Amino acid sequence: MFNFSKFFLLLIKFLLILTILAKFSLSYADQLRIEKVKINGAKRLSESFILNFLPEYPNTNFNNEVLNKFTKDMYNTGMFDKVSVKVDNYILLINVVEYPIINEISFTGNDLLDNETLSNLISINSRDIFNKNNLSDAIKTIKVEYQKIGRYLAQVNVKKIEIGEGRVNINFEIDEGALLVVKNINFIGNKNFSDSELKSKISTKEDAWYKIFGSNKFIPERLDYDKEKLREFYNQRGYLDFTAKVARGDLLPNFSGFNINFIISEGQRFSIDKIKINTSLIDDNKNLLKELYVQKGDIFDSRALDESTKFLIKHFESSGFSFVEVLPSIKKRKNLIDISYNISEGSKKFINKIIILGNTRTNDSVIRRELSFLEGDPFNKNKLDLSINSLKRLGFFETVNYRLEDTNVSQAIDVIIEVKEMNTGSVSFGVGYSSLDSTTLTFGLREKNFLGEGKNVRFETSLSDQKSSYNIGVTEPYFLERHLSLSGNIFDEEIENKKGDVKTNRSGVNFGVGFKINDISQAIKYNLSTSETTTSSSSTAASETGEEGKEITTSSVTYSLFQDTRDNYFNPTSGYRWGFDNTIAGIGGDAKFYKTEIKAKTYYPIEYGDYVLGFKTGLGLITAIEDNITSSNRFFLGGKTLRGFDKAGVGPRDTGNNQAIGGNNYYNVSFELKSDKFMPDDTGLEWFVFSDIGSIWGTDYKSGVRGYNDKNPRITNGFGLSMITPVGPLQMIWGFPLQSETYDIEENFQFFIGTSF
Repeated sequence: MFNFSKFFLLLIKFLLILTILAKFSLSYADQLRIEKVKINGAKRLSESFILNFLPEYPNTNFNNEVLNKFTKDMYNTGMFDKVSVKVDNYILLINVVEYPIINEISFTGNDLLDNETLSNLISINSRDIFNKNNLSDAIKTIKVEYQKIGRYLAQVNVKKIEIGEGRVNINFEIDEGALLVVKNINFIGNKNFSDSELKSKISTKEDAWYKIFGSNKFIPERLDYDKEKLREFYNQRGYLDFTAKVARGDLLPNFSGFNINFIISEGQRFSIDKIKINTSLIDDNKNLLKELYVQKGDIFDSRALDESTKFLIKHFESSGFSFVEVLPSIKKRKNLIDISYNISEGSKKFINKIIILGNTRTNDSVIRRELSFLEGDPFNKNKLDLSINSLKRLGFFETVNYRLEDTNVSQAIDVIIEVKEMNTGSVSFGVGYSSLDSTTLTFGLREKNFLGEGKNVRFETSLSDQKSSYNIGVTEPYFLERHLSLSGNIFDEEIENKKGDVKTNRSGVNFGVGFKINDISQAIKYNLSTSETTTSSSSTAASETGEEGKEITTSSVTYSLFQDTRDNYFNPTSGYRWGFDNTIAGIGGDAKFYKTEIKAKTYYPIEYGDYVLGFKTGLGLITAIEDNITSSNRFFLGGKTLRGFDKAGVGPRDTGNNQAIGGNNYYNVSFELKSDKFMPDDTGLEWFVFSDIGSIWGTDYKSGVRGYNDKNPRITNGFGLSMITPVGPLQMIWGFPLQSETYDIEENFQFFIGTSF
């Protein structure tokens, strides 16, 4: 009888033997008999470098797996364009084609982006191995950079030039293409605000013939920013549920530009119903509720919510509470909003470290001496804000920001102050023009932050049609590391009237010492100068200067006091600055008089800073102690102080040559409203409207003078534009006198432009 189980066992043994024999046979067949290795095509790289990729060479056990790994490893070095292996008559032939070395990289056809900019963009340098992948990445990077400036049709081709010895020159041939602009901006879903109003709120603008500053370029990165601007706009008008669902840029079929489509949902408008202040810090908060920017019945405005939060923080801090937390919460029901301010005093915090970042030129000590707190002090938000504003008023920094960070130390925080430095001067040459002074040439060596120590060092000279001057001076604001300033100047100037028949030369020196307590400064300055006024023989002047044929020496002492709380040195939006100078002359010299000049300016933000109302005023009085006040010590009024009139266009005037002779007394008052609203965001353009009032009168030499005692006010209204252009600051002013005298000289349009390089 057939034994099935034995047969099955024999069959399994037979199959196992076949499998073992097959594997042995395959392994033996995969072994390659190689007696010699020959390398072809290697130029820069040595044979030993290539053979290093064969394991245990020359005792390598060659097989197909070893050769496949060798080929892959060679490609992975990035040095070979081609690698192939072949066994012929027991000889392993390795054929390689090396990538060349890049000798030089050049660019042609690029006008908008210079060679240096493009070189810094790409990750390819001379002496690098030529690599096609790196080349493709460089092309993409260049195209992306051109897209950022609106050149979406830019093309980049690469020309490889063989120069022998395994080296190549690479030339990027660039066709920058036409500028693609935004042709149309469309809004879908806006029911309460027109397209034109929404267009004015975003940074992307439609193309127009007068758009010369780039706001009409299509830049995808702007779309998210524009959606945020739209959200702010709607939130400030009560639409809390506003969303911009889609912002899409579509290239037109003729490649002439883009259409931008914003698909928005406005939501409903919310009004304020209930307002609560929840705090245990005070017992009665009814009066505090009345001081808030948000009130019952108002349309909700996100700016009012933020300003109320700031107000509450300042209120409690000024009441002695430190590190106050004010957390507003909003509860919506139908179209009403309930606002709750939850106020608590956090645990008392101390300052662990003061860390200053961004000051590559300015010494830490210059920044620290403006701070009203030190490491180890209790944290005080009010002192921090005052210190930040003090740093901004230095004029050394473009921006000054801060942040607070918790530390591992219990109840301690780090104060991190970040500054962005600006150019504070060096060698400069200036060319300017104004309708008042005509052409002006200036040259100067001026540094407001000399050696990063806050010293003001200056040498300036100016030449115009009617004035030439120079000034050399230095100011040390913190002598002996204290709030003690020392200053000194040497000056010389020559001024002639518009007709050119009366000329005054004045030169001298002054030096002073100053003191500062918080934001109040005072100084004492000694001045020694000589002046001489000459009248040409052909002059028709009928008045006296008091200086004809005489050199007047003035020896005087001036006491100055001023306070500055403005939030910015260059473009203040809040705060004030006032000061006065009292001068007494007669400590030796010829001139003996008492002179007082008071000036003040203040700024008020309106609509949360969208508009700024400015108020400026000045008052000057000079009284003789002996003799009379001569021409070089008088005041003049007009020009930028009383816009709409010539530089010295108002006040006492010579009956012979009709030139201004100055006055012993003056006053002026100015109101100005300025804003950048309705102006393109990327131009820096601001508009302003103004009203100026002022008068000047009084002279000790009345003969040949008209209006010597005319105190009637001159009144002007006007408007203007100011902006920064590629050739320097530009200001255009249109002033129109409403009240003047017949002998005053008007200047309805004033134009100022200049540059430095």
